[in-house]
Amino acid sequence: MLIIDTPYKTTAKLSCLAKENVQTIIRYYNFSNSVSFPDKCLTLMEAQSICAQGMNIAVVFQQRQNSADDFSDAKGYEAGRRAYRYASNDIGQPEGSGIYFSVDFDASPAEITGSIIPFFQGIQRAFEELSGSQPAYRVGVYGSGATAAALSKNNLCSLVWLAMSSGFRGTKDAIRSGAYNIQQKAPEATLCGLGLDYNLINPQQSDFGAFVVPVETSSVPTAVSAPTHEVISRTSLRLRGGPGTEYSVLGSLKPRQLVVAKPVNPDWSSIDLQGDGLIDGFAASAFLKELG
Repeated sequence: MLIIDTPYKTTAKLSCLAKENVQTIIRYYNFSNSVSFPDKCLTLMEAQSICAQGMNIAVVFQQRQNSADDFSDAKGYEAGRRAYRYASNDIGQPEGSGIYFSVDFDASPAEITGSIIPFFQGIQRAFEELSGSQPAYRVGVYGSGATAAALSKNNLCSLVWLAMSSGFRGTKDAIRSGAYNIQQKAPEATLCGLGLDYNLINPQQSDFGAFVVPVETSSVPTAVSAPTHEVISRTSLRLRGGPGTEYSVLGSLKPRQLVVAKPVNPDWSSIDLQGDGLIDGFAASAFLKELG
Protein backbone atom coordinates (compact mmCIF):
# COMPACT_ATOMS: atom_id res chain seq x y z
CA MET A 1 0.00 0.00 0.00
CA LEU A 2 1.40 3.41 -1.01
CA ILE A 3 1.49 6.63 1.02
CA ILE A 4 1.79 9.76 -1.11
CA ASP A 5 1.85 13.49 -0.43
CA THR A 6 0.95 16.19 -2.92
CA PRO A 7 0.10 19.92 -3.00
CA TYR A 8 -2.25 19.30 -5.93
CA LYS A 9 -5.96 18.54 -5.89
CA THR A 10 -6.45 14.80 -6.29
CA THR A 11 -10.17 14.53 -7.07
CA ALA A 12 -9.87 13.85 -10.79
CA LYS A 13 -7.08 11.30 -10.22
CA LEU A 14 -8.60 9.21 -7.43
CA SER A 15 -9.80 6.29 -9.53
CA CYS A 16 -6.35 5.94 -11.04
CA LEU A 17 -4.60 6.35 -7.67
CA ALA A 18 -6.79 3.66 -6.13
CA LYS A 19 -5.86 1.28 -8.95
CA GLU A 20 -2.18 2.05 -8.28
CA ASN A 21 -2.62 0.80 -4.71
CA VAL A 22 -2.46 4.19 -2.98
CA GLN A 23 -3.80 3.79 0.55
CA THR A 24 -3.11 7.21 2.13
CA ILE A 25 -2.96 10.68 0.58
CA ILE A 26 -1.27 13.44 2.58
CA ARG A 27 -2.73 16.87 1.78
CA TYR A 28 -2.39 20.40 3.12
CA TYR A 29 -3.99 22.92 5.43
CA ASN A 30 -2.87 26.56 5.15
CA PHE A 31 -4.04 30.16 5.45
CA SER A 32 -4.38 30.69 1.70
CA ASN A 33 -3.38 29.10 -1.60
CA SER A 34 -0.84 30.59 -3.98
CA VAL A 35 -0.51 31.08 -7.72
CA SER A 36 1.95 28.18 -7.80
CA PHE A 37 -0.37 25.89 -5.84
CA PRO A 38 -3.96 27.09 -6.37
CA ASP A 39 -5.43 23.84 -4.99
CA LYS A 40 -2.99 23.28 -2.13
CA CYS A 41 -5.54 23.35 0.69
CA LEU A 42 -7.66 20.24 1.21
CA THR A 43 -11.41 20.90 0.90
CA LEU A 44 -14.23 18.87 2.41
CA MET A 45 -15.39 17.82 -1.04
CA GLU A 46 -11.96 16.43 -1.90
CA ALA A 47 -11.67 14.75 1.52
CA GLN A 48 -15.02 13.02 1.03
CA SER A 49 -14.03 11.95 -2.48
CA ILE A 50 -10.77 10.44 -1.20
CA CYS A 51 -12.56 8.48 1.50
CA ALA A 52 -15.32 7.40 -0.88
CA GLN A 53 -12.57 5.66 -2.88
CA GLY A 54 -11.53 3.72 0.24
CA MET A 55 -8.38 5.74 0.95
CA ASN A 56 -7.17 7.49 4.11
CA ILE A 57 -6.05 11.09 4.59
CA ALA A 58 -3.23 12.67 6.57
CA VAL A 59 -2.66 16.42 6.75
CA VAL A 60 0.17 18.90 7.14
CA PHE A 61 -0.09 22.65 7.75
CA GLN A 62 2.31 24.79 5.72
CA GLN A 63 2.33 28.47 4.77
CA ARG A 64 5.89 28.90 3.49
CA GLN A 65 7.69 27.72 6.65
CA ASN A 66 10.94 27.16 4.80
CA SER A 67 13.19 29.56 6.72
CA ALA A 68 13.68 30.62 10.33
CA ASP A 69 11.92 33.93 9.63
CA ASP A 70 8.65 32.02 9.23
CA PHE A 71 8.72 30.79 12.83
CA SER A 72 7.91 32.46 16.14
CA ASP A 73 5.58 31.92 19.08
CA ALA A 74 3.00 34.33 17.61
CA LYS A 75 3.14 32.70 14.16
CA GLY A 76 2.77 29.26 15.72
CA TYR A 77 -0.25 30.42 17.70
CA GLU A 78 -1.91 31.75 14.52
CA ALA A 79 -1.07 28.57 12.57
CA GLY A 80 -2.35 26.39 15.41
CA ARG A 81 -5.66 28.24 15.62
CA ARG A 82 -6.16 28.11 11.86
CA ALA A 83 -5.27 24.42 11.58
CA TYR A 84 -7.39 23.35 14.56
CA ARG A 85 -10.45 25.31 13.46
CA TYR A 86 -10.16 24.20 9.84
CA ALA A 87 -9.75 20.55 10.86
CA SER A 88 -12.75 20.69 13.20
CA ASN A 89 -15.14 23.07 11.43
CA ASP A 90 -14.39 22.64 7.71
CA ILE A 91 -13.16 19.07 7.35
CA GLY A 92 -14.69 17.30 10.33
CA GLN A 93 -11.37 15.64 11.10
CA PRO A 94 -11.96 12.98 13.76
CA GLU A 95 -10.54 13.14 17.27
CA GLY A 96 -7.25 11.35 17.87
CA SER A 97 -5.89 11.95 14.39
CA GLY A 98 -2.86 14.15 13.67
CA ILE A 99 -1.99 17.51 12.17
CA TYR A 100 1.62 17.84 11.07
CA PHE A 101 3.27 21.26 10.89
CA SER A 102 6.01 21.77 8.33
CA VAL A 103 9.58 22.84 9.12
CA ASP A 104 10.74 22.65 5.52
CA PHE A 105 14.46 23.39 5.91
CA ASP A 106 17.53 22.09 7.72
CA ALA A 107 17.22 24.16 10.88
CA SER A 108 20.37 24.77 12.89
CA PRO A 109 20.48 24.18 16.66
CA ALA A 110 20.17 27.93 17.23
CA GLU A 111 17.19 28.18 14.86
CA ILE A 112 15.51 25.22 16.53
CA THR A 113 15.93 26.78 19.97
CA GLY A 114 15.18 30.37 19.01
CA SER A 115 12.42 29.94 16.42
CA ILE A 116 11.10 26.41 15.94
CA ILE A 117 10.46 25.53 19.58
CA PRO A 118 8.61 28.83 20.22
CA PHE A 119 6.51 28.18 17.09
CA PHE A 120 5.39 24.81 18.42
CA GLN A 121 4.80 26.29 21.86
CA GLY A 122 2.41 28.69 20.12
CA ILE A 123 0.69 25.76 18.41
CA GLN A 124 0.33 23.99 21.74
CA ARG A 125 -1.17 27.09 23.36
CA ALA A 126 -3.68 27.48 20.52
CA PHE A 127 -4.73 23.83 20.71
CA GLU A 128 -5.16 24.09 24.49
CA GLU A 129 -7.25 27.27 24.28
CA LEU A 130 -9.54 26.05 21.52
CA SER A 131 -10.16 22.69 23.18
CA GLY A 132 -10.50 23.66 26.84
CA SER A 133 -7.16 21.95 27.54
CA GLN A 134 -8.28 18.70 25.90
CA PRO A 135 -6.98 18.86 22.31
CA ALA A 136 -8.76 16.60 19.85
CA TYR A 137 -5.72 16.35 17.58
CA ARG A 138 -2.14 15.20 17.96
CA VAL A 139 0.63 17.54 16.84
CA GLY A 140 3.17 16.26 14.34
CA VAL A 141 6.24 17.78 12.74
CA TYR A 142 7.52 17.47 9.18
CA GLY A 143 11.21 18.22 9.14
CA SER A 144 14.67 17.02 10.06
CA GLY A 145 15.57 14.41 12.63
CA ALA A 146 17.20 17.10 14.78
CA THR A 147 14.08 19.27 14.70
CA ALA A 148 11.88 16.31 15.57
CA ALA A 149 14.16 15.20 18.41
CA ALA A 150 14.17 18.65 20.01
CA LEU A 151 10.40 18.99 19.78
CA SER A 152 9.81 15.50 21.12
CA LYS A 153 12.18 16.17 24.04
CA ASN A 154 10.13 19.26 24.92
CA ASN A 155 6.81 17.38 24.59
CA LEU A 156 5.73 19.58 21.70
CA CYS A 157 4.97 16.85 19.16
CA SER A 158 3.97 13.21 19.19
CA LEU A 159 4.18 12.41 15.47
CA VAL A 160 7.28 12.66 13.26
CA TRP A 161 7.39 12.85 9.48
CA LEU A 162 10.99 12.97 8.27
CA ALA A 163 11.60 15.28 5.33
CA MET A 164 13.03 13.88 2.11
CA SER A 165 16.66 14.94 2.51
CA SER A 166 18.63 12.36 4.48
CA GLY A 167 21.39 14.98 4.71
CA PHE A 168 19.36 17.14 7.11
CA ARG A 169 20.69 17.30 10.65
CA GLY A 170 19.83 14.24 12.72
CA THR A 171 17.76 12.53 10.04
CA LYS A 172 20.04 9.53 9.51
CA ASP A 173 20.14 9.02 13.29
CA ALA A 174 16.34 9.17 13.45
CA ILE A 175 16.05 6.58 10.69
CA ARG A 176 18.56 4.26 12.37
CA SER A 177 16.86 4.54 15.76
CA GLY A 178 13.32 4.32 14.40
CA ALA A 179 12.40 7.72 15.90
CA TYR A 180 9.82 8.57 13.25
CA ASN A 181 6.34 7.62 12.06
CA ILE A 182 6.70 8.17 8.32
CA GLN A 183 9.60 9.05 6.07
CA GLN A 184 9.44 10.96 2.79
CA LYS A 185 11.51 9.33 0.06
CA ALA A 186 13.46 10.84 -2.82
CA PRO A 187 13.07 11.54 -5.65
CA GLU A 188 9.94 13.52 -6.42
CA ALA A 189 7.66 11.51 -8.69
CA THR A 190 4.60 11.56 -10.94
CA LEU A 191 1.74 9.07 -10.71
CA CYS A 192 -1.51 9.24 -12.68
CA GLY A 193 -0.29 12.59 -14.03
CA LEU A 194 -0.05 13.99 -10.47
CA GLY A 195 3.13 15.45 -9.00
CA LEU A 196 3.81 13.81 -5.65
CA ASP A 197 6.25 12.24 -3.21
CA TYR A 198 6.29 8.71 -1.88
CA ASN A 199 6.56 7.93 1.83
CA LEU A 200 7.51 4.92 3.91
CA ILE A 201 5.82 4.00 7.16
CA ASN A 202 7.91 2.98 10.17
CA PRO A 203 7.09 -0.73 10.54
CA GLN A 204 7.27 -0.28 14.33
CA GLN A 205 4.94 2.77 14.28
CA SER A 206 1.91 1.85 12.19
CA ASP A 207 -0.20 4.78 13.50
CA PHE A 208 0.86 8.06 11.91
CA GLY A 209 -2.30 10.08 12.49
CA ALA A 210 -4.21 9.29 9.29
CA PHE A 211 -8.00 9.42 9.24
CA VAL A 212 -11.18 9.12 7.23
CA VAL A 213 -14.13 11.51 7.17
CA PRO A 214 -17.78 10.42 7.09
CA VAL A 215 -19.23 10.33 3.60
CA GLU A 216 -22.98 10.77 3.26
CA THR A 217 -24.57 8.81 0.45
CA SER A 218 -25.90 12.01 -1.10
CA SER A 219 -22.42 13.55 -1.23
CA VAL A 220 -20.48 10.61 -2.65
CA PRO A 221 -19.46 11.35 -6.24
CA THR A 222 -20.88 8.76 -8.62
CA ALA A 223 -20.52 7.90 -12.24
CA VAL A 224 -24.20 8.57 -12.97
CA SER A 225 -24.40 10.56 -16.17
CA ALA A 226 -25.58 14.16 -16.13
CA PRO A 227 -26.24 16.54 -19.01
CA THR A 228 -23.46 18.60 -20.53
CA HIS A 229 -23.89 22.33 -19.96
CA GLU A 230 -22.33 25.44 -21.47
CA VAL A 231 -21.22 28.36 -19.32
CA ILE A 232 -23.20 31.37 -20.55
CA SER A 233 -21.87 34.09 -18.24
CA ARG A 234 -20.27 37.09 -19.94
CA THR A 235 -17.26 36.87 -17.65
CA SER A 236 -15.76 33.98 -15.69
CA LEU A 237 -18.17 32.03 -13.47
CA ARG A 238 -17.03 31.29 -9.94
CA LEU A 239 -16.62 27.66 -8.93
CA ARG A 240 -17.31 27.31 -5.21
CA GLY A 241 -16.75 24.66 -2.58
CA GLY A 242 -20.48 24.30 -1.89
CA PRO A 243 -23.88 25.32 -3.24
CA GLY A 244 -23.99 28.94 -2.05
CA THR A 245 -22.07 32.21 -1.95
CA GLU A 246 -21.02 31.51 1.63
CA TYR A 247 -18.64 28.80 0.36
CA SER A 248 -15.08 29.62 -0.66
CA VAL A 249 -14.13 30.19 -4.31
CA LEU A 250 -12.17 27.22 -5.67
CA GLY A 251 -11.59 28.60 -9.16
CA SER A 252 -13.52 29.83 -12.17
CA LEU A 253 -15.19 28.57 -15.33
CA LYS A 254 -14.61 30.34 -18.63
CA PRO A 255 -17.44 31.67 -20.83
CA ARG A 256 -18.60 28.96 -23.27
CA GLN A 257 -16.74 26.25 -21.32
CA LEU A 258 -18.48 22.85 -21.41
CA VAL A 259 -19.03 21.07 -18.10
CA VAL A 260 -21.12 18.24 -16.70
CA ALA A 261 -23.64 19.82 -14.33
CA LYS A 262 -26.39 18.48 -12.10
CA PRO A 263 -28.82 20.67 -10.07
CA VAL A 264 -28.54 20.23 -6.29
CA ASN A 265 -31.12 22.90 -5.39
CA PRO A 266 -33.13 25.54 -7.32
CA ASP A 267 -30.13 27.88 -7.66
CA TRP A 268 -26.97 25.78 -7.72
CA SER A 269 -25.51 22.86 -9.65
CA SER A 270 -22.64 20.49 -8.95
CA ILE A 271 -19.85 20.66 -11.54
CA ASP A 272 -17.86 17.74 -12.92
CA LEU A 273 -14.97 19.10 -14.98
CA GLN A 274 -13.47 15.79 -16.06
CA GLY A 275 -16.64 13.84 -16.83
CA ASP A 276 -15.53 11.14 -14.39
CA GLY A 277 -18.46 11.44 -11.99
CA LEU A 278 -16.44 13.28 -9.33
CA ILE A 279 -17.68 16.67 -8.13
CA ASP A 280 -15.12 19.46 -8.59
CA GLY A 281 -17.26 22.27 -7.16
CA PHE A 282 -20.54 24.14 -7.52
CA ALA A 283 -21.72 27.00 -9.76
CA ALA A 284 -24.83 29.14 -10.12
CA SER A 285 -27.36 27.32 -12.34
CA ALA A 286 -28.56 30.58 -13.94
CA PHE A 287 -25.30 30.77 -15.87
CA LEU A 288 -25.38 27.19 -17.13
CA LYS A 289 -27.24 26.20 -20.30
CA GLU A 290 -28.11 22.57 -20.88
CA LEU A 291 -27.11 21.31 -24.30
CA GLY A 292 -29.37 18.92 -26.14
